[in-house]
Amino acid sequence: MRGATGLRTAASGAGDRLSSAAALRAENAALRARVTSLQAQLHALREVGLERDRLVRLLGAIPSPPEGTRPARVVVVETAGPFQSALLDRGRADGVLPGGAVVGEAGLVGRVVAAGERGARVQLLSDRTAATGILLPRTGRLAVARGDGASGASLQYVPAIADVEADEAVVTSGTDGIYPRGLLVGKISSVRRPGASLFLELPVALAADPAREPLVFVFAPLRPDAPGPPSGSPPPARPGP
Repeated sequence: MRGATGLRTAASGAGDRLSSAAALRAENAALRARVTSLQAQLHALREVGLERDRLVRLLGAIPSPPEGTRPARVVVVETAGPFQSALLDRGRADGVLPGGAVVGEAGLVGRVVAAGERGARVQLLSDRTAATGILLPRTGRLAVARGDGASGASLQYVPAIADVEADEAVVTSGTDGIYPRGLLVGKISSVRRPGASLFLELPVALAADPAREPLVFVFAPLRPDAPGPPSGSPPPARPGP
């Protein structure tokens, strides 16, 4: 009898231990799931905080955005030969329309050339077919900035006798009917005076790097009736001032 009682006691103890181990495993699994959920929430909160900080910086750079301005995220920057573009995560359903200027914290990024319901394509200033009316604030001289097909642009039609300096700021003139006046485009990298040419060679280092501008502002188009390019075709060049 003592042996049988001992066996029953041992079996009961083993069962209790197994039950406790199963309960501990279940509790550990629940804790791991909770930790995973909290980590996801923390990541989301950090993203919200980063987006808030970017908006604050954007609002600091553009304290009075035009009416109809919409925030958007740059999803990807695409390069196809001389064509430079970016995709946004906002489209017509969000108020983003073709012709709208796209501005980042550092300066002008480009313009919207096509918009779907939930996405839009931006022609970057560095696109070889992109032309922007610009102003040199120091002297008031007007010119045209054309993309170089890589990561910069160059000023066109500036006479060789013009007063131009390296590191001089370049802003939009507003004369092209696309971009509002006074948006920062970049700075003149160098001033080259070729002997046989009537015009200066003026490469421009663009202020905004689209790959480093995850959050941008999209202005309402100055000409909302301006059509975008056909789907699948490179964006056309705009006439300069």
